[in-house]
Amino acid sequence: MHLLVTGGCGFIGSNFIQHMLAAHDDLTIVNLDKLTYAGNRRNLAEVEERHLGRRYHFVHGDICDQELVPDLLARFPFDAVLNFAAESHVDRSISDPFPFITTNVVGTQNLLEAARRAGVPRFVHISTDEVYGTLGPTGQFTEDTPLAPNSPYSASKASSDLLARAYFHTYGMPVIVTRCSNNYGPVQFP
Repeated sequence: MHLLVTGGCGFIGSNFIQHMLAAHDDLTIVNLDKLTYAGNRRNLAEVEERHLGRRYHFVHGDICDQELVPDLLARFPFDAVLNFAAESHVDRSISDPFPFITTNVVGTQNLLEAARRAGVPRFVHISTDEVYGTLGPTGQFTEDTPLAPNSPYSASKASSDLLARAYFHTYGMPVIVTRCSNNYGPVQFP
């Protein structure tokens, strides 16, 4: 099995890669990462030491690159694309929303289109519960809760979620969107 993981040097992506390579001997992962402030190749130092060039490949690049992404999808018979790549952190999005729109919306669309054209059988888009808005002192969100983003970050993630949904409905592309809540653990960006 071959997986393209985007943003795999970040906190959640690097934990995913470590887990998957340890759990599946028949797996090859290509990690496409721009190495921004939160992406750190040292998060996968052990993986690189054990698997680089065999079961693990690192590509330094941007999901917005309209030449790199299709070329990469043509080089491997990917069984799935898992999009962890994202600009995140609400405060940063308030200071400068442009990178959030670029990466989270345009980058996701570029990945979706390239995966569709390459015939990738599964696309998993990692989102956030922040697309639902603000929860009061009580209550809960469900998958049926309407989207109500309140920051440029959450609006950009809601936009990318809707693009993924559109590719599912328009093209019949097998897309899964996950909306995890707060995550904590090793190699989390401070």
